[in-house]
Amino acid sequence: MYTQLIFFLLLFVPVILTPARAQIQLDDDAGQTIILQQPARRIISLSPGLTELVYAAGGSDYIKGVVSYSDFPEHAKTLSRIGSYNALDIESILVLQPDLIIAWKSGNPKHQIEKLKRLGLTVYISEPRDFSDIPDTIIRLGKLMATDGIAEQNAHDFTRQLNELKQRYKIVNKKDRTRTFIQIWNNPVMSVNQEHLISRVISLCGGKNIFAQTNSLTYSPNMESILEHDPEIIIATGMADASELWLKRWQQWPFLSAVKNNRLYAVNPDHLVRHTPRILLGVKEVCQLINPEQ
Repeated sequence: MYTQLIFFLLLFVPVILTPARAQIQLDDDAGQTIILQQPARRIISLSPGLTELVYAAGGSDYIKGVVSYSDFPEHAKTLSRIGSYNALDIESILVLQPDLIIAWKSGNPKHQIEKLKRLGLTVYISEPRDFSDIPDTIIRLGKLMATDGIAEQNAHDFTRQLNELKQRYKIVNKKDRTRTFIQIWNNPVMSVNQEHLISRVISLCGGKNIFAQTNSLTYSPNMESILEHDPEIIIATGMADASELWLKRWQQWPFLSAVKNNRLYAVNPDHLVRHTPRILLGVKEVCQLINPEQ
């Protein structure tokens, strides 16, 4: 009897001594509370930029599905495709059995995101709007995956490099800012307001976004308005050779300051449109274009 009692106690000692796994709980950029019973191990990203952020947070082993154009880092090209950012393939998403989906608040179709939630999937909604949101998002994604160490290191490196760039240009309070038109699309012509991170890049570099005060995050101005603002510099973010075609269009208005002074430029869209650590490359490009003397 005594021997049986000892055996019984030993059998359950590991269970008694094993601590319960702590629940992971945090808020996303839509204000909803995300709760995971264990770290995410099967992740799907719904934009190329979010894919980069998952990798930056240490999720290379855990990201299983991505949308089209998710091409950085190189490993992302090998992952399963689940449609495009604005046309998700719900069936392909379900096949991958994700325990966490990272969605793009202003880019993914709202009705498709709601459908994913109704199917019982956990959806974390992300929308970096400022420089500080990038390291913050990396840290939060690290918590969801329990990769805190890598995430915090990469977040720290981003903040350090950004501060170095700010010190290098020292033009945050520049009074005579360069009137800048940032063109993110051509048909129709589109730009962004001051709430967009691209506009914050322009401001950091000493430029003045001519459509900063518009109400919409992305904005389609009429041509008369653009000509009236007379931008001193025009920066296009088209893919591949598209920017060159966009910029050629402005040659038909030779009186524009940007055209007269040959200040029509194209930048790598991945370095500005994707709100990831690579935006530091975009900052360098834009600052050099606005401040050629530096």
